[in-house]
Amino acid sequence: MKAICNYCKKKLGGVSKNGTSHLRDHSERRELAKMIINHEYLLSMVDYVQFEKYSYSLQPLFAMPSRNTIKSDILKIFKEKKAKTISKLKANEGRIAITTDMWTADHQKRGYIAVIAHYIDNQ
Repeated sequence: MKAICNYCKKKLGGVSKNGTSHLRDHSERRELAKMIINHEYLLSMVDYVQFEKYSYSLQPLFAMPSRNTIKSDILKIFKEKKAKTISKLKANEGRIAITTDMWTADHQKRGYIAVIAHYIDNQ
C-alpha cells in the first residue's frame, strides 16, 4: 500500500506499520523549500549549524534535508507552478501582452528581471 503526496505526487509507504513521521517530514521539507524560495535564501542554509540547531529546537524529529534534496523540491514546486500558469493561459480566450525589464542593483551587485503580463480574461 502506498500513500501519494497531493503536492508532488511522490509515492510514500502507506502501510500502518511504517508510521506517519515520513509523511510529516515530507510535507515539512516542502515548507522549507517554499521558505527558501520566498526569501531567496541560499540552498546551503541547510548546512548551517545554527539553522540546524534552531530547527531542532522547534522539532527534534525533523531531519534536515541535503542541498540536493532541497534543490529537487524547489524544482518540483517550479514545475507545478509553471504547469498551473500554462493551464490558466491556455484557458484564457482573450489576449495577453508580456513585457520584461532587466536591471542591476549597483549596491547589491545583483541582477534582476521582471516579467509583467497584462491580459483581458473571459469576464
